[in-house]
Amino acid sequence: MEPNYKPSIVAVTWDGVTPALSHIFQDVPPQFEILLFDNTGKADKALFAHLPITHFISHKTECKGDIIEHIYYYFQNNTTNPPANYKYIGIIDDDVYFSVSDLNKLLFLASLEELDVFQASLSHDGVNSHRQLVHKAGVIIQETLWVEIMAPFYDMEIFMAAGPYYQHSISGQGIDVYLIPTLQRILKKNKTAVVHAVQMKHRRPFRTDFRRFVNGKDNLTEINDIKNICYQLASEHKELFDQAFFDHVLDIKYIRAIPLKKKLKRIKPMLKNLYSLIVDASYR
Repeated sequence: MEPNYKPSIVAVTWDGVTPALSHIFQDVPPQFEILLFDNTGKADKALFAHLPITHFISHKTECKGDIIEHIYYYFQNNTTNPPANYKYIGIIDDDVYFSVSDLNKLLFLASLEELDVFQASLSHDGVNSHRQLVHKAGVIIQETLWVEIMAPFYDMEIFMAAGPYYQHSISGQGIDVYLIPTLQRILKKNKTAVVHAVQMKHRRPFRTDFRRFVNGKDNLTEINDIKNICYQLASEHKELFDQAFFDHVLDIKYIRAIPLKKKLKRIKPMLKNLYSLIVDASYR
């Protein structure tokens, strides 16, 4: 084991009824610690006694942001497993297909490339809503502005720094596109990427749109609340935020429709990519 080695954690959500980790192919031993999160608050530990689970949290939750907040609390005052002992934490929904070897490779490449925030690419045959995160053949790692909330991996310092703000989004929406990139700027940990060398498949349709949560808010209100928090954080650290960050992150809307201005900006890179494909094809 290399000097100063820190293990990583992969947190996996579970409904407490179906077989735990049933969507993760156990093909090799994990080179990370597994945190199993029972989102019913009443699962029997005997149901996963045969699995290599290092951490277990059982709490009835409403949605992804709720789960993330309880994981934060688990580590916040944990003297046995303090967050400073870990390099990365990933938090995977229970409808995302992976294999253990995929996760091992994902963490290996992230460490090798010194990434701060990352995710595996999304397969073309799964449910997705952000094309920049969909798998690209022939690409290993591609930098991006943010990664999606369904299966993000965060540097542990970033994850813990975001902790006090998780309470503002039960849905989890807004945490991914606004909060984490803002805190990355403040912490000066800005290397974010999609790892195309590893694919995952998201099976279930999105279920957060227009739901009203126990806090009386829907996901659109929560997104706006997180966005306003980020504007405040940016105003408190003005020297760390340039206009480009506002243009490409904070001022972008991700609700209801993509602004026409953003769509038009895609034309130039689209033509460039089309030209590259034609050139590549000419050598085959």
